[in-house]
Amino acid sequence: MSQRPQAVRAALAAKPSAAADPSRGPGGAFTPELAAEFARQQLAENRTLIRVVALVALLLAALRGADQILLGSWTPFQLGVYGVVLSASIVLSAIAWSPWFQRLYLPCAQVLIPVRGSLIAFMVAGVASRGQLESLMLLPLLMVGPFLVFGLRFRTAAITVTLTITVYATAAAIFGLPAPMIVRSCLLLIVVAAACGVVARTLERSARTRFIETHAMAELAQQDALTGVKNRRVFDEHLETFWQRAIKEERGIAILLIDVDHFKAYNDRYGHQAGDRALRRVVEMIQMFVTRPNDLLARYGGEESAVLMYDVDGVAAEKAAAQMRKAVCAMGLEHRDSRLGQIVTISIGVAVVEPSPERRARGALQLADEALYQAKTMGRNRVEVLDPAAHKALETGVFHKGSGLG
Repeated sequence: MSQRPQAVRAALAAKPSAAADPSRGPGGAFTPELAAEFARQQLAENRTLIRVVALVALLLAALRGADQILLGSWTPFQLGVYGVVLSASIVLSAIAWSPWFQRLYLPCAQVLIPVRGSLIAFMVAGVASRGQLESLMLLPLLMVGPFLVFGLRFRTAAITVTLTITVYATAAAIFGLPAPMIVRSCLLLIVVAAACGVVARTLERSARTRFIETHAMAELAQQDALTGVKNRRVFDEHLETFWQRAIKEERGIAILLIDVDHFKAYNDRYGHQAGDRALRRVVEMIQMFVTRPNDLLARYGGEESAVLMYDVDGVAAEKAAAQMRKAVCAMGLEHRDSRLGQIVTISIGVAVVEPSPERRARGALQLADEALYQAKTMGRNRVEVLDPAAHKALETGVFHKGSGLG
């Protein structure tokens, strides 16, 4: 029976701090980047509902206001409050239906919805004081919306309903509503808000669990199981992507193919488990030199790794490769069957090219493989950078037949 990945189990083990506030994720597993991605996904999934509700709220506000204005029952102050409510509804509806929904909705909603809810509660208290008690039926909706409809984070929703209840109770007392009525209505609002909060918490936890699992599975599909770095498929995709980008930006790309010297002999002498541990340590050491955002280290197969460096020249690429080789040697991993100082060493082939529409990324990879072949034939434990004249091979397709990537 399959088991959840360790990362997923760790993420799910921690309790969420708030139903719709993923930014304080489980035990640090839910990073700010994941929280932002989760928020974008949730917002995208709820966009249709938010659009419809925003439009309905705007229409109701407009109709209710028109009715009261025609009746002449509002004071200038109440008209001013209504103007703010209507303006907030117009802005929220416009954003919900705009191309900038993902970028603008949450920042605006976190301000406008609490303000609008509080002002509506104030107006309801004023209308109810004149005997129109049916207006009180609007108050429970002000509890439901922030938690379940408007896409707010849990903390913002809780602040919104708390502010709404407080404003209503204060306004109702000022307008002279009977104290028992105020108490009963506030208790009802608290119960409704609590129920909505529990539902929102449950729904968000379920959504976040699915998101973490999906994200973790996607990550695992891109990782090499032994070393934890990216796998060959991801490297090939990354190379193609940045090849096209380099063409547009006229940048250079370096490909480093790295092979552990006499690794078969290491496995034969120390066993495959020891070989796996040695390979992990070598990859971890190489990873220390692959730190720029657009660079990538991947296990390319067996004891072979590949590094893609973007926007570099031959000098920088060769320097990085030399540092990797020296660092691996400095680890001093015992390898008694190696003729290279009886320690684990690596050979590195480097190809630095300037991508163009006439050239293929696959050809650049083959050039790096040719450079690696030269490093091996010249004694191993060395770095070989393919001579610039050999870049002609990108166009001819002629490569050494002994290479492993024909």
